[in-house]
Amino acid sequence: MPVINDQVGLTLDRIVLATDFTPASETAAAYAKALAKRFSSDLTLANVVDLSISTRSETALIGIPIDELRHNGAENLERLSGEMTFDGVRATPKQLEAHNPASAVVNLSTELKADLIVTGTHARCGLEKAILGSFAEGIIHHAICPVLTLGPKAAPPPPGALSFHTILFATDFGPGAAEKAATAIAFAQDSVAQIYLCHVLRKPGEDISDTLALHLRFESQLADLIPISTYNWCEPECVVEHGAAAPHILALAKKIGADLIVLGATHSLTWHAHLTEGTVGHVVAEAECPVMTICSK
Repeated sequence: MPVINDQVGLTLDRIVLATDFTPASETAAAYAKALAKRFSSDLTLANVVDLSISTRSETALIGIPIDELRHNGAENLERLSGEMTFDGVRATPKQLEAHNPASAVVNLSTELKADLIVTGTHARCGLEKAILGSFAEGIIHHAICPVLTLGPKAAPPPPGALSFHTILFATDFGPGAAEKAATAIAFAQDSVAQIYLCHVLRKPGEDISDTLALHLRFESQLADLIPISTYNWCEPECVVEHGAAAPHILALAKKIGADLIVLGATHSLTWHAHLTEGTVGHVVAEAECPVMTICSK
């Protein structure tokens, strides 16, 4: 999705679906299929044999026999590929093997020059996350293309052609804010959707007048992210609130009936799971719609 002046040319020629065939991946697969049909995309179905949990011995007490992981993965890939093909999607199955599944998916998407990665997540937290890691989080914080993540509360896409009606773009005005806003607006324009741009202040001003000044200032900064041409097909709305970012983003998404949330994500220097959830992790875990993240270094 290259930037063209103040617009983004929305093309999804290549989509990668990262799946482990669990219920968390079913909703992701449904969205990947719907997007591939809408944009006539080539869809790669990626499943990773996780070498960190495998064993080469069938009698080992710890780990899953690697041949079993390979067989089950290949069988499920063939089934899913057949279903996608039957529905008119150009789908290519791809089985990978790695000690770091997230890294393997990111590397594959980079090799394919993918325009989008779609994945589901169990939204693990706390000790479970520290021990097992977070596959989706690794992809979110390292992918060079946008990532569409379906959390455990996300509803499947509605029947028929996929079309977003209300999109919420939330920004902290970090690096690449304008480009990320352009991507969100491009998705809105494709569906002629209503778009809201939101910024959440961590704390209010020292008094009412200071708080009002801050709100006006950031409302103006949000408005500056909107190309003038957007007003030809939409009436974007800018919202500024203060407090904890994730709860406000989720509350606003519910209030406006958002069917897509777009957030910026920060590039991580490590693949280790973070013990703190952060705004992105909290929103993905609780959102009732897909969350698209765009990573900046």
